Amino acid sequence: MSEEASEPKPVEKKKGKGKLVCILVALALILGAGAAGAVLAPKYLGGDKAAHKPAEGEEEAAPEGSAEKGEDGEAATDEEKPAEEGDKKPKKEALGDVHEIQNLESIVVDTRAVDGNLRHIKVGLSIELVEGTKEAEFKSYVPRAREAAIGYFRTRDFEQLSDPKNFTQVVKDLNKEIILAVGKKRAKRVVITDFVAQ
Repeated sequence: MSEEASEPKPVEKKKGKGKLVCILVALALILGAGAAGAVLAPKYLGGDKAAHKPAEGEEEAAPEGSAEKGEDGEAATDEEKPAEEGDKKPKKEALGDVHEIQNLESIVVDTRAVDGNLRHIKVGLSIELVEGTKEAEFKSYVPRAREAAIGYFRTRDFEQLSDPKNFTQVVKDLNKEIILAVGKKRAKRVVITDFVAQ
């Protein structure tokens, strides 16, 4: 008995297999959730627009709120119909073609909320120019574009501008106002690149 008491028994160390298994299980769950999100997110978050990817050579459909219009201000539905019917002739100037752009400095406007308080809207805008219009030529029209945008935002209340349901209409109306101010021969489309409502 004295021999057993004097000699300590070597303690067997357990291998870290339990931690390794937990790490592998967690990694598998994370990868599985990521794959499920990649597959299901377009269906549940983006609707049909996000799930539809045009085949090579097809034009991407314009989003409902993009308000892309041709030279004469009417929607370009007649030009799009042949492409939808399987006619593969490329259009001279497709809706997705961007030739030159003019970035406007950010616009900050105070608007009234329903409760009477002043609220702030900050908007960044880019104007896609019609083919043949150079950015240097368009610079003299930038004040008109800014004035039209400021006038548009100042005449709307904060709730109308900040509600996500109204964003499509805001984009359409803003396109109409700015293109009217600078001329259809110079501006093709107005893109909102930054939008902050406080």
